[in-house]
Amino acid sequence: MNQKKVPLKEKIKCPICNREFIPESFHFEKTHFDTVDSKGEQISFHNKIHQLVIKPFTSIKGSWITYCPECAYIIRFAAEIGKKELVDEHHRILKRGEFQEFGKEYKYNYYMHEKPYMDKSDYFMEKADNIKKGIKNALDEIDFELWGAPYREWKSDKNVDSFKFLIHFFTVLEDFCNSQVEDFKSKPMPQKIKELNLPAELEELVESIRELRNKIAHQVYELSEEEEKLVEKAFIELVHYLVKKQLEPLKLNEIKIEPEHDFIDVNQINYEIQKFLHLYLDTILQIKDFQNSFLIPLMNDLGISVE
Repeated sequence: MNQKKVPLKEKIKCPICNREFIPESFHFEKTHFDTVDSKGEQISFHNKIHQLVIKPFTSIKGSWITYCPECAYIIRFAAEIGKKELVDEHHRILKRGEFQEFGKEYKYNYYMHEKPYMDKSDYFMEKADNIKKGIKNALDEIDFELWGAPYREWKSDKNVDSFKFLIHFFTVLEDFCNSQVEDFKSKPMPQKIKELNLPAELEELVESIRELRNKIAHQVYELSEEEEKLVEKAFIELVHYLVKKQLEPLKLNEIKIEPEHDFIDVNQINYEIQKFLHLYLDTILQIKDFQNSFLIPLMNDLGISVE
């Protein structure tokens, strides 16, 4: 049974040299301490001997171990503690590990305790996890599954042609415009696109998609290979813009490390951000050559470098 207790976010003070430090790590060590029974005075009478013998209230089977970086003193904390507890009274036969005291059966039930202090890896994980939670919360505000599902189907299902994808894509785009533009019902689509304040090149791409969609909606029309590439480029560039827009306020290129946590490597944090974005977005979008065509340019745009 585990005793769930959050490790303390504090420094340890060495009892030998008084150095206060964040432990580099903890190691679990199985210990084999024999319990020392407490014994009362031995009394003899009528050729009989009487002595009160009591087993300790606890027994230790495991330790958390770290060391002082200044004097190398090894510091131990109890990790697996056995507590002397009554056995169910319905048990009539003594089992292994059980013993009698005062006419009742007892045994040591062992409980695992978490390490007492956060070590350096814990501080790193806490920093990385908080950043990833912020990224997820930001990206969850945009329904990327809604954007990604039509694209995945287009690329994986032969029954979904470029025409069908373009219709789906434009429908999602129109819904997005309606969610971003005030009084959208009274405004034509070109004006809504304008009010999104997209970068000039992206706005031109989106406008081209609108015109292409209108063309195929009003006449029998088959998309050329160049037009298919245009549609895909517009989709990827628009999603790239949405992701960038959501993440820029997080200032991921300006991650601050507290002076007392200088053991945290920002480059490793950046690498973890890249891995997380790959997992989050590639799973949803499944863009071909996602790493080079989408993720690396996104990292560069956000000013995040991984060495």
